[in-house]
Amino acid sequence: MDSRSVIFLEVMAGIAIVGVLAFLIFLVGRAMAQSRGSHPGSLAGRWYQYLLAALLVVVVIILCVWQFSTDGLLGQAADWRADGRAITFFVIMLIVVALGLVGFVIYLIVHAARQGAPQGAGAPAQAAPAAPTERLVTPVVTPAAAANAAEEVATQATAPGVRLLGLLALLVAFLLLNWIFLTKADQLFVVQNLIYPAGLAVALVLLFDKAARGWNVKSGAENFREWLLCDAVTFLLILGFVNLHHFGGGEAYSAMFWDVLYVALFFLIFWILDRTLTRLRFLLAHLYLIGLPLLLLIWRAVQGVSMSAELTWWSSIWPFFFLAIIAFVLEIIVILLQAGENKHGLGAVKDAVFVAIYGILLIVAVPEADI
Repeated sequence: MDSRSVIFLEVMAGIAIVGVLAFLIFLVGRAMAQSRGSHPGSLAGRWYQYLLAALLVVVVIILCVWQFSTDGLLGQAADWRADGRAITFFVIMLIVVALGLVGFVIYLIVHAARQGAPQGAGAPAQAAPAAPTERLVTPVVTPAAAANAAEEVATQATAPGVRLLGLLALLVAFLLLNWIFLTKADQLFVVQNLIYPAGLAVALVLLFDKAARGWNVKSGAENFREWLLCDAVTFLLILGFVNLHHFGGGEAYSAMFWDVLYVALFFLIFWILDRTLTRLRFLLAHLYLIGLPLLLLIWRAVQGVSMSAELTWWSSIWPFFFLAIIAFVLEIIVILLQAGENKHGLGAVKDAVFVAIYGILLIVAVPEADI
């Protein structure tokens, strides 16, 4: 049996072991909930499962870090990482796992929200009957009030799908322009001199607009979290511009789609963080940070960029990938523990530590300059 078959069998065995442990965690949590007499679907009946599942995730992440940083259990880690098809398969599996995890988290949060909602909350309140002695007063409608009412009636909300399709139409038209008409060098010129500079300029405008708001419906800790993550993703956009400048390749440039996708995703996540009130926006931001290292990996593979063999594991994408996964899991735990409460103190501390460690990893990843 060749080394690739052995690696495949060992990976499948690892997945099977994790699946069995996850099933045992489910059984243990259900047994504890029944012994305490709590509802199996409530947070009180499931916190044992969440704690054990979080510990299992931490152990799996530690083993993955060990495997990718050294030869680990497989003993063929270097050869496996050098195989382009194996890396592609690994990235696809990671995307599938991430989608499954996001779907599972959304199901848990929606399920907990439905159970936490009071019964009959959605029923409209009935107006109390007027007393027999009350006199009915006919409101006086002025011409100005009638005109304002007519304007309000004439105003209609635009469907979110129409707004989204409007942006996607321009994006598709731009991609078709590049694929049909522009050469590789022209594509690099447009992305390097139009897309990234315009994206950075708009990002700065959005940040100044955020700073100019003196009043806000969001709490102080919530605003602090938004500033941390918005500044972080904007700084990473600048690093993406620098990466394009170093490894664009001129006539060999072929990653235009991935650069445009990166800029589009940046604006999407910035808008979600800054302009929405949903608690899940911080979870989506961490999911975005999980996908960035994978996007860079795909970008390098498309461009044919090979990193120096002298670079250590800490200079690769994997420390940032695993750190983002840890922050994503911790955000899930914080959301489930707070059970719908609009409190962000614990999340603010977690995000501050995450951004600090992320910055340290960026400094560590900088290769030593020859003096």
